[in-house]
Amino acid sequence: MLRHLIAAAVAVVLTTSSSFGQSGGIAVFSYQETSCGTWAESAASVDARAQYHSWFRGFVSGYNFGNPASQVRLARMPDQPTLFLFVDKYCREHPLNTFVGAAFELVKELRDPPASPDTQPQAERRRK
Repeated sequence: MLRHLIAAAVAVVLTTSSSFGQSGGIAVFSYQETSCGTWAESAASVDARAQYHSWFRGFVSGYNFGNPASQVRLARMPDQPTLFLFVDKYCREHPLNTFVGAAFELVKELRDPPASPDTQPQAERRRK
């Protein structure tokens, strides 16, 4: 069992690539094939969807790391079925895009509004 899990993890790492998202040429590390068609085809695979779910959570975590003033709060992150409905809807509306675009849209929809300099905590203002 552990051997199969390690093999699957290695396969994921080996089949990932760096790609540019739909938003401003930001380098996004993702799967080699990120089309909305690939997303749709994965609906029948519990394993593939579990990997995608982890990838989306990692994407949001990376966003949070780079944007401490405009977080996606844990309570706002959708559960797995809701996240998949969100990506399904995105891909229906943008069939020629990659599902990576759905991750950008998810963050835009769920993040806290950026704090203005007047509302940032004093310690945060001193760091800048």
